[in-house]
Amino acid sequence: MTEEKETNNQGGMQTNMRQIFANLKNVVSTEWNPDTPAVFDELIREHEWELALHVVCDYLLEPATPPAAPELIEKIQSLHKVMGIEDSCVTDLRRKAGQGDGLKRSPSHIDGSNGR
Repeated sequence: MTEEKETNNQGGMQTNMRQIFANLKNVVSTEWNPDTPAVFDELIREHEWELALHVVCDYLLEPATPPAAPELIEKIQSLHKVMGIEDSCVTDLRRKAGQGDGLKRSPSHIDGSNGR
C-alpha cells in the first residue's frame, strides 16, 4: 500500500482535493444508492481520494447512467494522473461516451447482427 501521500506536509493539496471531490459528489445520483452522499462525505473527510474516485467511476459506468460529458472525463483522467492510478476507468468512460480510447480499430470488430 502507498503512504498517505504526505498529507501532513501538503495541507494545500488536501484542501484542493477536498474541493475537487466535493464538486464530483454532485455527479453521483442518490437514486443509484441513497447512502452514497454519506459514504462520499466520509471518504472525503478521511482523505480516501482513490476510493471516492472509484465511487464516481463506478456510478458513471453503470448501464443506466448516461454517458459522461467529455469535460468530466478529462477531469477524471487528470485526477487519475495526479493520483498515480492506473486502471481502465477513463478508457471505459470514453468508450461508453462513444469517444473511443484513442486507439485505432479496424472495422472487423463490427458484427453483422445490426444489419437492416
